[in-house]
Amino acid sequence: RYTMLKTSFAAGVEKFAKGDQRVAVTIDFWDNDPWLLGTPDGTVDLRTGTLRPPFRDDGITKSTLVAPNNSDCPRWLQFLNETTGADSELIRFLQQWCGYSLTGATREHALVFVYGPGGNGKSVFLNIVTAILKQYAATAAMDTFTASRNEKHPTDIAMLRGARLVTASETEEGRAWAESRIKQMTGGDRLTARFMRQDFFEFVPHFKLMIVGNHKPVLRNVDEAARRRFLIVPFERKPEKPDRELETKLMKEAPGILQWMIQGCIDWQRNGLLKPASVIAATEEYFSDQDLFAHWLADDCECDIGNMELSEASSPLFRSWSDFAKSAGNSPGTQQSFKDQMIRHRFKFVRGRKAREFFGIRLKPKTVGFGDQDR
Repeated sequence: RYTMLKTSFAAGVEKFAKGDQRVAVTIDFWDNDPWLLGTPDGTVDLRTGTLRPPFRDDGITKSTLVAPNNSDCPRWLQFLNETTGADSELIRFLQQWCGYSLTGATREHALVFVYGPGGNGKSVFLNIVTAILKQYAATAAMDTFTASRNEKHPTDIAMLRGARLVTASETEEGRAWAESRIKQMTGGDRLTARFMRQDFFEFVPHFKLMIVGNHKPVLRNVDEAARRRFLIVPFERKPEKPDRELETKLMKEAPGILQWMIQGCIDWQRNGLLKPASVIAATEEYFSDQDLFAHWLADDCECDIGNMELSEASSPLFRSWSDFAKSAGNSPGTQQSFKDQMIRHRFKFVRGRKAREFFGIRLKPKTVGFGDQDR
């Protein structure tokens, strides 16, 4: 009986508190200012980079590992120089991206994929940044971002609510991006999720995606949306003498590294996200490698955009593309998606009385081997 009375009393207090507007708030009150950052010593206003005492109306429930200070971080800067080959543009980009990741803003609508062979510092970089962001960072399984036959459980997405930086590590070769899911996560669309045995809820993601890996996942659709969304960051240099105590040494500079990130946030707000030549080149190379449709055009077609003397019916073109895609292990899609791809590549489509044709393109003649000729 005592337990029942105790439980009833607690439930009554909770019900009373929920109805008292002086203490009751909705979930939208918490962590709703994307420009405020909680730290152990107070609140950082990321619009100015200043640290001030916390206010109750800030509604902050999260904190970084350390508070920023003006101490130097020489070992961190040395590490960045070593891993980037002293690429000052790339270092500035990484500083801006880390600063952007301190905020709840998502206006860049981009995913950063840090690529390179093992032992080159990319995991160290990721570990230090996520450790310093602490409660603002979340780690997700790579399965969350890659395609699979089985639908992912919504708890995978639910765990990301409230994070400002989400990281993952890619390890398996040949996996493909879950492109529609990534579009949702980076495009500012509302996500639907639920925790185990809980009701579904919706939330707007405030996180930035940073993924590291030794293998680049397959991108099945290389279109303008994908070109805006993916940024490939090359980490290709290995240290001559690996330092097994490097992360420990870097964490001693955590307050200075956080200040370095805040400076990057201010730089990003003033100048935008500045993509260095190395990132632009690596990203373009990735798209070129992944653009199977462009490879088909080059291998199986004669192309002369705007030449109305050059034409081919839609059906044989689609059959050729289907064979090419299937031989590469990819789905060719539908005839409508094929038409959309052709128009995106600036081929003129005409619906004639007898056939549907594309102009500015023609299939190359099939090469017939001696043994295949009619006898």
